[in-house]
Amino acid sequence: MIIRKADQSETNTLLYMTRNVMSESTMGLVHNDVQMGMNMFVPLLNSGSYYLIAVDQNQMAGWVLIGPDFSPVNVQKTGSITSLYVFPLYRKIGLGKQLMHSAIQQLKAEGFRKVMLNV
Repeated sequence: MIIRKADQSETNTLLYMTRNVMSESTMGLVHNDVQMGMNMFVPLLNSGSYYLIAVDQNQMAGWVLIGPDFSPVNVQKTGSITSLYVFPLYRKIGLGKQLMHSAIQQLKAEGFRKVMLNV
């Protein structure tokens, strides 16, 4: 399994896939709405956030969306983990843990001293 930064084409694919993920993660309370997904994540991507993706034999297995946190209460340079998703076929093998670890290491390498995760 390789974890790497998503390119622009992969990022666009992930934005489109957000509609299905939102429906699944809210147990159907939020319906498949491409525009809602775009409205939530495009501003983050335009502000420096990006996806790390897990790839298994040229197949995307999951992702984590990371970037800067702009909360005014943070005194230290703070990173944010905004979204984590693992495709059903790759669940229960520790991939989510690997993505989280990679996200934290990447943010640390970029000089973030603290990482926020809101659930």
